[in-house]
This record gives sequence, structure tokens and C-alpha cells, in this order.
Amino acid sequence: MQNCLKVFITFLITSFVITNASAKESGFELSTSLVGMSMDYREYDESNEILDSETSKFTEMVGPELRGRYTHLHQNQNYSSIGINLTYLSGTTEYKGARLDPVTLTYGAYGSYVGTTKNRILDTSVDYSFTHAYKRGLEFSYGVGVGYRSWRRELSPSQIEVYAWPSLRPNFTISYSKRWFEVGTTLEYQYGINPEMTVLKDSENPDTTLHLGSANILQISVPIKFILTDYLTLFMENSYQYQVIEKSDSAAYVYNSTVVSISEPKSVANNLYTKFGMIFKF
Repeated sequence: MQNCLKVFITFLITSFVITNASAKESGFELSTSLVGMSMDYREYDESNEILDSETSKFTEMVGPELRGRYTHLHQNQNYSSIGINLTYLSGTTEYKGARLDPVTLTYGAYGSYVGTTKNRILDTSVDYSFTHAYKRGLEFSYGVGVGYRSWRRELSPSQIEVYAWPSLRPNFTISYSKRWFEVGTTLEYQYGINPEMTVLKDSENPDTTLHLGSANILQISVPIKFILTDYLTLFMENSYQYQVIEKSDSAAYVYNSTVVSISEPKSVANNLYTKFGMIFKF
């Protein structure tokens, strides 16, 4: 965590110098931030009893986020913009669940086994929005984006699962600004398209892909910005994600030379994100 923070601070200082040395009026902006994620992910059986869970603190799942945006100002002071976003997080979560009995192929009680899971999350998107600018610093925006999300979940060297899906992302934002300060609220719905979970195997066995029933996310974000100059803004942002993945279909899976039928259970995640960063206009 300390090494990530040192690299991040060094990058921000360098970017600050470059930006102030060559700043000019333009419709482009670039933002970079350090992200910490608190994960609370839980899987449930058909009786809605918990099977297993993954949890983390903000300092245990961290990574960078990069955003680029072009804004076109209209004559009536309304404006439209197009942006691209990339977030990459890695770290560990605490797994709480049960081990699989190799003889009966059944799991024990929830909490009978506790371990550590390695995770990598990649989220990318492109979006377009239109903003109505009202008097006294009030603005209302609406837009839509397309994105792709991937979560690599390494419970052990021999049990690696990858969840992945593209998504359609409509969003709405209301914000208020005054001189050097701006605060807003963004509501975004991510509709997963053909979501899948793949169980990765070794070179002697093929991967097994399960088709998830659905994978949808509702996200609420509250960004706070501190405008230092025409070219430089500091910001922090807190986001809450409510994610629901419905049970998958069944597929054949090879376990200890035995072919069994497996499926991915329903899961619900309540995830929190905190971001600190800078916005550079040029």
C-alpha cells in the first residue's frame, strides 16, 4: 500500500508540473486517482442461505483510475461531452465458506473454512452525456455508456474463477458549483449483457464456462471537487455499488477425474469505493 501511494504521489506531482507549464484553453481534461475498494460479496443457495463470502477493507483492494473527457460548450451554455474510463484494482479479500469433500462432493457449513482470495478487477467504459446548465451553478446531466467488467477471483492456485460481461450504462447526474467548489450525485445502472463465469483449468483439462442468469449493478456516486485553477482541480469521490448476479445454468466439470455437474449460485455484493485524485484541463 505504501509503495502504491508513493508512486501515485510522484505521478501527481510530475503531472502538476507538466500541466502548469503547458496549460491552455481547450475542451479536453484528464483525471487520475487512487481507488480503494471495500468488498462485501455473498453467495446464496436456493433457500437463500449464505454459502460463502468475500470481504475486504479499503486498503486491501487498491489501484488506479484514469479518465479522459472532451467537452463541447453550446451557445446557450449547455454542453455535451464524451469520455473514456479505466479502473484497475488488485488485492486480497477474506474468504469465508467451506471446503469441498472430495468423496461426497458436498460442502460443509458456512464459516467452517476461512482463507484468502487474490483478486483483480478491470472496469472500462465509454460514455456520452448532455448537460443542462441552470442559473446559480445548478446542472442536470443525462447520458449513456457501454462498458466491460472483469473480476478474476483466485481462491487457490487450482481454483480460479473469472466473471466477465459487457454492459449498457444509462446515468443521471445533478450537481451544484460555486466558485472553487462543486458537489454532485450520479446514479448509474449497469445492465449486464450475456454475463459469464469461467472456471480456469490446467493444461490437461478444458476451462468450464457458465452462463449467468444476469449480472446487474446499481451505482450511486458523490464526487466533491475543489477547483484550484482553470487547469487544475482536486477531487474525492465516494461510490456505492449494489450488484446482483443470478444463478447460472449447469455445466459438466472434471474434478479428480470425476465428471460432475456444477452451477454458479446467486450472489449479492455491496461494494464501497473511495477515490482521491486530480483533474487536469488542457
